[in-house]
Amino acid sequence: MNVGIRIPADLPAAAAAYAAAGIKVFRVRRNKAPYANCPRCDKQSSLYIQHRPEGCQCGVPTCHGFWAATTDPTLIHRWWKEEPDANIGAPCKINGWAVLDVDPRNGGTKSLQALENRVGVLPGTTMQVTGGDGLHMLYRSPGYDLPGEPFPGIDFKHNGYILLAPSLHASGGRYQWAGGPEFFPPTTAWPAALLPRKERPAAPVARPAVRSRFVIPGGRTQGRPRGGRMWVVPDLVQHVMDASEGNRNNAFFFAACRAHELSEQGLLDLHEACAGLMSAAASVGLTESEARASFDSAATRPGDRGAA
Repeated sequence: MNVGIRIPADLPAAAAAYAAAGIKVFRVRRNKAPYANCPRCDKQSSLYIQHRPEGCQCGVPTCHGFWAATTDPTLIHRWWKEEPDANIGAPCKINGWAVLDVDPRNGGTKSLQALENRVGVLPGTTMQVTGGDGLHMLYRSPGYDLPGEPFPGIDFKHNGYILLAPSLHASGGRYQWAGGPEFFPPTTAWPAALLPRKERPAAPVARPAVRSRFVIPGGRTQGRPRGGRMWVVPDLVQHVMDASEGNRNNAFFFAACRAHELSEQGLLDLHEACAGLMSAAASVGLTESEARASFDSAATRPGDRGAA
């Protein structure tokens, strides 16, 4: 049985409560930047060197709160005594989490709906309403790297971190756990449908994808994904992530061609498609340079290239 942890409304007490439950936390500023916490930045450390944060030479990313996350009650008490208004950050992968972050201001709600239309309703799990009216869906870490921003307004946070309730958003809103002040550590596995194809468990029955074609005004043809729906950015991204190892370049180029064609018809935002496809390319092992060259090449395609 998953037991909930009651989280106080006071930031220092909340940080201590998370740590007592085994969740590593660190201090975060209002602009979501971590405080400097590495030994070189800690005035009470024998390794302290007076310097500006941006001049720290420890080589650890984010200078350095992300990697300084801890459950040490003494250190946490000192941190929040120094900065009682500091927000609470928690690294995802280090805590065994992978988080689906939905930002409605950048189209996240629409992307989530399109995603669930394709793969089915995502499994229920621990959820947090962000201070900016977004949504965090916390799952157990899959043990594999995930693309950072696969769809417009949706971020897969695995190597990064999130803020925890009752942290304060720049808008003035507080982060809060869905359903009340209790936090339930996530026990649901990251959805297999959101993994790159090579990492998904084998399906017991293979169902071939069915693709149809239709004619648009002017006589040009355009592919639709299975089910006869119009291609949208999440479909194009998933097409790349689903490609077999020897077909990833072809799948990416096919998706890029579709993106350019639909953009020319005013049916798709090319900037959003590019961002999603570049993220998908990275997740399946294509380099940024080859993906960029392929995407740009698709802009000069001689008409429809056919399905990949």
